[in-house]
Amino acid sequence: MKLDINISQSQKLIITQEMRQAIEILQMTATELNNLIEKETMENPVLDFREGPIKGELAAADKSRNETQASDVKWDEYISYMQSYPVIGQSGARSDEKEYGFENFSYRENTLHEYLHFQFSVLKNDLSMQEGEVGDYLIDCIDDNGYLIVDENYLLEVLSINLIQYQKILSLIQSLDPEGVGARNIEECLSIQLQNRGYEKGSIYLKLVNNYLKDLAERHYKRIEKETGLTLEEIALFKDALKTLEPKPGREFSCAESVSYVIPDGKIEIRGDELLVTVNEISAPKLHISPYYQKMLKQEKQGSEASEYLSKKMNGAIFLIKSIEQRRQTIKNVIQAIAAYQKEFFFNPVTGLKALTLKDIAEMIEMHESTISRAIRGKYIETPNGTLPLKFFFKRGFSDGQDDLSSEVVKNWIKELITQEDKKKPLSDQKIVELLKAKKIDVARRTVAKYREALNIESSSKRKEVLL
Repeated sequence: MKLDINISQSQKLIITQEMRQAIEILQMTATELNNLIEKETMENPVLDFREGPIKGELAAADKSRNETQASDVKWDEYISYMQSYPVIGQSGARSDEKEYGFENFSYRENTLHEYLHFQFSVLKNDLSMQEGEVGDYLIDCIDDNGYLIVDENYLLEVLSINLIQYQKILSLIQSLDPEGVGARNIEECLSIQLQNRGYEKGSIYLKLVNNYLKDLAERHYKRIEKETGLTLEEIALFKDALKTLEPKPGREFSCAESVSYVIPDGKIEIRGDELLVTVNEISAPKLHISPYYQKMLKQEKQGSEASEYLSKKMNGAIFLIKSIEQRRQTIKNVIQAIAAYQKEFFFNPVTGLKALTLKDIAEMIEMHESTISRAIRGKYIETPNGTLPLKFFFKRGFSDGQDDLSSEVVKNWIKELITQEDKKKPLSDQKIVELLKAKKIDVARRTVAKYREALNIESSSKRKEVLL
């Protein structure tokens, strides 16, 4: 081995703490950003909320940073420069604009368990205290779909009751609304609903549900006809009756844990033939430097411990304000680019969505794809077609010879073809491929199958109806 000293020149990207913070703020959702600001205002005393501009603060911060090093900022000039700006709403928003109202909060509906407990409380008058407690316990064991998911032997042991008592209370719960609640499997759930519709217990149709449900789903009608003695017409009519039942009786109720509140980061409105893009100011809270600490810094002797502490906090506050403003501007640029590219979608949501990639938007606003990816992460936009995630507008594309069509448009065509098909001779995936090719859209068979499954549409063999 030989040891020597060499000089080489290389380029490296060094991410400073400030750059890292700016990247993290850009990819934060509105809720995450609000949580960060709440934390920062607790730790940094010079930060404060206000209904005022931040552009003057950013200009002052840039001016100070250009003139001196961060450790030797001319705070007197900065404060006087910042105070010259009038107090108006951020980015032109009116200070008296109503930002919070009852329409921003979702109405809380009763959950399935609350509804069942309410009904069962009426029946408790005819039950013993122990039976009432057993009923409440069983209701708490029902999942959000309405099924009793706990093992029967375990319940008998935990509740210290016998099988007769257990079945008595369970029968009461299964008589509650919605129909089929408290069932232990899909067969029992459908049987309860059929009995409520007049099908007698022990009839051939209930046996059909308990023993041939899978065969019905897979359309093995010949086997069912042979083993049960029912005609094809009777089987077809009974299957139509099954389609009217609810296999998940609890899903019509809200689940408190699954409720989420989305704060849109922007809004797109239709004004005549044009689109108006605005950024939601609530998603980018307004911050400023507290006047109290500005005055204190002026009065402190330069170089003192208090002055150094306030200078450090001022630097952190300025960079945070600047990063939030940069995030707001980046999101606005991205939304404007999306609105321009996908303009037709807002006027025609069914067929107007075009294929779009991160690279397309990056080239439009002259930013890197990674920046666009961070900017759209967890962000939502309020549109005339509903509140949508920004990722919704980025779709894989297919060409029809003239335009690039998004996957959503292809899915709509597949759905339309299947809706219009002959139910006695449904279209196979390969046939759908051929029909799309006739529209000059080249899609692979496996892609058609993937999109069909995403639309919750069964294969052609399971869509085929019985010939009566």
